[in-house]
Amino acid sequence: MKIDKITTVCVVGFKKSGISLCRLFLSLGKKVKVSEISPHKCIYPTYKLIIDQFKKRGVEFEFGAHTKNFLKGTDLIVLSPGVDTANSYICKIAKELNILTVGELEVASWFNKAKIIAITGTNGKSTTAFLVYLILKKKGISCHLAGNIGIPFSSIALKTREEDLVVLEVSSYQLESIIEFRPFISCLINLEPDHLDRYRDFICYRRAKLNIFKNQGKSDYAVVNKRVFLKDTLSTIQAKLVYFDNEFGNENYSAAYTIVSLLGIDKSFCKNVFSSFRGLPHRMQLVREVNGITFINDSKATNPSSTAYALSVIKKPVILIAGGRDKGMDYSIIKSFLKRVKKINLFGEAKDKLKESLKFYPYMETFSTLEEAIIASFKEAREGDVVLFSPMCSSFDAFSSYIERGHFFITTVKRLDEQNQ
Repeated sequence: MKIDKITTVCVVGFKKSGISLCRLFLSLGKKVKVSEISPHKCIYPTYKLIIDQFKKRGVEFEFGAHTKNFLKGTDLIVLSPGVDTANSYICKIAKELNILTVGELEVASWFNKAKIIAITGTNGKSTTAFLVYLILKKKGISCHLAGNIGIPFSSIALKTREEDLVVLEVSSYQLESIIEFRPFISCLINLEPDHLDRYRDFICYRRAKLNIFKNQGKSDYAVVNKRVFLKDTLSTIQAKLVYFDNEFGNENYSAAYTIVSLLGIDKSFCKNVFSSFRGLPHRMQLVREVNGITFINDSKATNPSSTAYALSVIKKPVILIAGGRDKGMDYSIIKSFLKRVKKINLFGEAKDKLKESLKFYPYMETFSTLEEAIIASFKEAREGDVVLFSPMCSSFDAFSSYIERGHFFITTVKRLDEQNQ
């Protein structure tokens, strides 16, 4: 991409990646506009400070709408991952005006000099990406960690060197809008239905995920889980196919080892790293024990397959807390994982749909808020039980992210009165 021919850029969405993109384009001397659909973001104290700083540097803003007039004169539109490329009004306007539209992942790749290791999948992306990064760091290899894990790729792209490696967690949303993005090593950990509130069906979601392979060549590697059925896709993958199985008893460990083995790192070194790894925040995170009751924060479980995994690894009686905003999922898939579940406490927008989907299970109760569900679970649990917060839904009915939701769970649990169950 010849970025020197681009003079004016419109960044759509003003969260982490949008802010990072503004900084990137300003550093390149481009004129920057920002179109943000939320009418309120401009008054939030944290954002207001950044907006004021950007305005002093010539950045133009519109809030509450994406308008045609605002986009006129723009050479490039860059979408934040949350913008639906198939249904967004702004993408229709861009097409009418014949403006090139890409995502943050694509743009960052234009400036990146390092070889890319890109990791996707329905579950375990963050853990696998972090493990790969951790192994490389401990091996003394110069590397960066970015992407969907919470560090925008655009925030580190200009810092990369040819001798570096960049480990990226990439989502289906990010992969929707790539053009030239090409990983040296790509990895598909697993593939289950998810985000069906955004995608028409599983086929559309799957297609977005498989974009990770589309620009790879014969000198690249495609690491694929043996249990993921890709028969109709294998013939289109140009990269060298490398399969992994569950040899470590954990897909994340197995995928991470397979990736780094392509770089010459041996199994014993990886085992040492795995043995000291205690997991990521909000993913099967031990919060505390109260009167023999264990509280686990699995807020990152935003689909039922994640919760099924969590239930499969817990060997004690469980009180499950679930709910949030529905993503069009089939929650009944957890049916065979409920053998140790004593009770399910539901909350949030999706509580009634969850109750209907799980009507085969007799011990359920609904609550207005997450806090009420936590307190009730604490009162009902007994010594030796696990209270598992594994929502199966997105956080956007009440929280800005699974991280904020997870912090709320942790804070509430830490305030529980140990004397009054």
